[in-house]
Order: sequence, then C-alpha cells, then structure tokens
Amino acid sequence: MKKIVNSILGFAIGDAMGVPIEFKKREDLLEKPVLNMQGYGTYDVPSGTWSDDTSMVLATIDSLVNLHKIDYDDMMKRFCDWINNAKYTATGTVFDMGITTKESILKYYMNKIEPIKCGGASINNNGNGSLMRMLPIALYTYFEDIVDDRLLDIIKNTSSLTHAHEYSVMGCYIYVKYVHFLLSGYSKFKAYEKVKDLNYYKFSENARRAYKRFLTTDIYKLDLDYIRSSGYIVDTLEAVIWVFLNTNSFVESIIGAINLGDDTDTIGALVGSLSGIVYGIDENLLNNIQNKEYLINLAKKFDEELRLNILKYDEVIDDLYGIVSGGEDLFFIKTEVNSSIYGYQNKYLKIAKRINYKYGLTVIVASNSSDVTLENDFKNLSKYLKDNVYFMGVSNGAAQAIQNEYVSTKVKKMLLVNIPLMINLHKTKEGIKNYKGRLVCVFGSKDPSFNYLPLIQDFRNVNMVVVPNQDHNFSNGDEFLYLPDKYLFGDLVVKK
Repeated sequence: MKKIVNSILGFAIGDAMGVPIEFKKREDLLEKPVLNMQGYGTYDVPSGTWSDDTSMVLATIDSLVNLHKIDYDDMMKRFCDWINNAKYTATGTVFDMGITTKESILKYYMNKIEPIKCGGASINNNGNGSLMRMLPIALYTYFEDIVDDRLLDIIKNTSSLTHAHEYSVMGCYIYVKYVHFLLSGYSKFKAYEKVKDLNYYKFSENARRAYKRFLTTDIYKLDLDYIRSSGYIVDTLEAVIWVFLNTNSFVESIIGAINLGDDTDTIGALVGSLSGIVYGIDENLLNNIQNKEYLINLAKKFDEELRLNILKYDEVIDDLYGIVSGGEDLFFIKTEVNSSIYGYQNKYLKIAKRINYKYGLTVIVASNSSDVTLENDFKNLSKYLKDNVYFMGVSNGAAQAIQNEYVSTKVKKMLLVNIPLMINLHKTKEGIKNYKGRLVCVFGSKDPSFNYLPLIQDFRNVNMVVVPNQDHNFSNGDEFLYLPDKYLFGDLVVKK
C-alpha cells in the first residue's frame, strides 16, 4: 500500500486504539498501559471502532473523491449526513462529537449559513476539532502541489468550517506543512526543523506566541511531564510531534500516543497518520478495525484520485510530451536520460503545475530517450515557441540544450542542472561561450561534475550555483522542485 493509504489507515487505527481510554488519567495508564485494541471502555462500542475523528476525515475524502476539488459546501453536507444518518461510521453509531464541531455543523444545517462562516471564532473555540480532520487536505494539497497563499487560504477555510480562530488555523497549517515535508522525503526530525524555519508572519503575534515553545525549542527533548495531551489544539500538536519523534515504529508510536491519556483518540489518530507515512501500518491492528473493508476501499479510491485524476497534464502527446496550458510564454523542461514526463515522485509534473499556476506560463515537459533529441522536440512543438521561451534541462537534457545552436538561439533564459561536464566538454564550453541569453548552471555538491567546475568558471556570461548536500538526482528533500522559481523566474510577476 502507498503512503496515502497507510496514512489514512494509520489515522483510523490510532483513533480506534484511543477510543476506549479517552479521558483516562496518564498516571493510571502509565501504571497499566494499554498495548492492544480494546473495546467497551469510555464508550459502549466494540473493539476497533473509530470515532468522530475518522468519520470526518472519511467525509472529507468522500467529497474530494466525488467532486475532484475542494468544495466547502459539499464537505458540510457530508458532515450533516454523518450526524443525521451515521454515514462514515464504523458501526452505525455517532459518538464523541466535540461541542464546537456540533454547533458549527448545526449552524450550517439549521440556518443555511455560508460554510466557512460557521466555525467558532472565539479564543475558547480552539479545540482540536479541525486539526483532527486536516489529513485529507494535507494529502490533497501536496499532490496538487498547492503552496504559499493558496495553501494557507485552503487550510483557513477548511478549518473555519468548525474552528475559525487563528490559533486553530495556525495549528492546522503547521500540521499540513509537516505532512508535506514527510511526503517530500525529509526525515521526521528534518521535517520538524523545516516547519520551525517557516515564516509565520501572516499570523498575529498572539498566535505565534501560542506556538512559541513548539517552534523555538526542540519539543521532543522535553520531559514527558511537560507535555500536555488535552484537546486544546496547541497541546495536541505538541503531544503528537513529541510522541512521533520519540518512537521508532508504527506500533510503538500508537502505544506511546494513547497512553498519554486525556484526548487519546485524536492524538493517537494524528500520530498514526504520520507514522503510516514513515513506517507503514501494522496489519494485525488493521485486521481488528470495524468496517475495515469500507475504510480500505475509500482510502484506495482517494489514492487513485490523487495519483490519476488531480495531478495530471492538460495534454499528453504519445507519452513524449506533457503539456500544461497557459499563456504564450513557454517554459520547456527536458528531463534526464530515460526519465518519463513525470519523473520520480511526479517531480516534473509538480514543477509544471506550480509554474503554470504561479506565473501563467504554458509548460511542456519532454521525456528523454535516444530516439528523440531536443532539437526534434523543438521542431515537433514549434507552434508553442513564441518570443519568450524559458528552459530547464537536467543532466543530458541540459547538455543537449547548450550544445545545440538551433535550440539555444530560441531560448531567452536557460537553467542547466547537473550538466555532465565529463562528456563532450569542448561542445559544452563552446555552447556556453556563444549563448546570448541568461544562463544559470546549478550543480549539487555531491554530483560528479562538481569536481570539473574549474573548467567552466571563467565564462562571465554564466551564473554558477552549487547547492550543498545534493547529489546527481537532488534526492535530499524537495529543493529540486523550486530551482526554476529561484533561478529562472525571480523577475516575473506572480499571476493574480
């Protein structure tokens, strides 16, 4: 199973593990910890029953799968269907609904208020009720490559269906970004550092102060006595990351989460969502989940939706070219040898979608095989080559661009990534010398060509950039995805 499916199943497992012991004291649980799936504790439900947390996650997923987009009105209708008809439940029973969540959904159902204006907005409405249903939004926005202000707007609106206060929005934003970093390949500790390094200037000083301990210290190094596991969103987020960073397997993390006591189902669920991404899930625990097949099927549908229907090109030509349609200006990407138009983990498609959305350019990604050269690509796609052509070439794709005069004369700005300097160096040097546009060459410090940089550093018309700790494939995190923004499009106006 993929990370998407494991994250959703991990969420449900953590939720179900925590349900029977919700509100129990930590002291009692530490003295006699719960180590397996139980039932008929705090609530009169059988072992393996998930709570409101998973029900609202599944309702959100069902909306995204059926509408292929984020629709707040549809989400709220599905939340109403959950309350009124017990849809998305494990056993046909609705239980453990938070007060703010219930009031907000009833406000929508009874008074027909606009969905994003239904959420509680006072400082007392900062339970974890929006954080607990944010996983589908984190997964959707990652695979749709939604970032920056658009990402924050989606998180704010989704949270505001039930919890509109800034503390809740900021907590959801931190969680979503952390999930994004994990999916990008960062270790769980590095992902935490990345979250701490984000700029939170769009949140008020009071909101930043609420998360100060989480963002300015190493939360996982604190003694357990300093970690609170209440339903207050700040406490919940701290507890989740503390457990996740202090455990080393899926089962260990779930057991650690639920035995903190208090809001055990939500903390267990959120920890399970993160551990599912990093470790995968435990099949024995999954087999004890009520309504397991329904859960798995919906998770798989969501996985298919994200991979096949959301993140896609507007047009694909013979699997050679992927096109995202925009304005007359063109961004052309030539991949490395034997790479498809998608690349590892959809990296080229993600770049194409984001650049198109951000700057309004048409983007074409060309695969790289021995049968079709870059010159062939340009001739085949001549109708797209207008006045302003921006180019990114990777490895052999970079070499083809700078070594071919037919190509280079048509490109205004060129970004060459890890161009192989060991092959046909004289042609590369001649191409650099004769190129009239703006040229940036980027090398990972661990790429073999890095050792040959002195051979081309005398050219004044090229900007040489060395990115530390990156190899030939830029496999350390998601830095590769943002090279065009940084080195090609810094002077372009972002599309409104």
